[in-house]
Amino acid sequence: MADTDTSGKASRAENEAAIRAMRAGRSTDTSTSPKKSKKKLLVILLLAVLVGGGGAAFKLLIAKDPSTVVEVPVPEPEVVEPVELTYIDLAPLFIPFQTEKGARHKIVVMLSLEVGRARNEDKLVRSLMPRLRESYVRALTSRPFPGVEDGSIETVYLKNRIRAENIRLLGLGVVNDVLVRDIRVLPG
Repeated sequence: MADTDTSGKASRAENEAAIRAMRAGRSTDTSTSPKKSKKKLLVILLLAVLVGGGGAAFKLLIAKDPSTVVEVPVPEPEVVEPVELTYIDLAPLFIPFQTEKGARHKIVVMLSLEVGRARNEDKLVRSLMPRLRESYVRALTSRPFPGVEDGSIETVYLKNRIRAENIRLLGLGVVNDVLVRDIRVLPG
């Protein structure tokens, strides 16, 4: 007896064939094959357009023709004349302070200032020495002095405060460096 159903449903023989194919690991669904191939074709075409556009953008915007690149000449190194330096020794600075625990101490600091002689900076520093000494003492007593409670002294803090005062009073480039010759902590 033949199946004469025309409603679009699969016949019994077709269903059995589909079941056997599924058991064997093959797909018999022919309705999704054209959709998958169209999707794959669309993805491949889209990737080709993106790669082509990226290559064209690279060629036009980033990659330059070597003939259009201008070579920049390498500058010659400047010959710097050595500056004649002199060291100005300061008389000892007595800096009173009080620790956070209330103990009173004094720090005795001996400094040297490194200055150049090319523009008479040494004469300028010597002429302003009383004003510099006063500003150093004020700068070092205006804030708590770090590192004194445990016996060590923060020389970096000390040098930075003195450099700031040198720049404030003398301007940039007058004093090249501050040399700490000696530091002592004296009890109250």
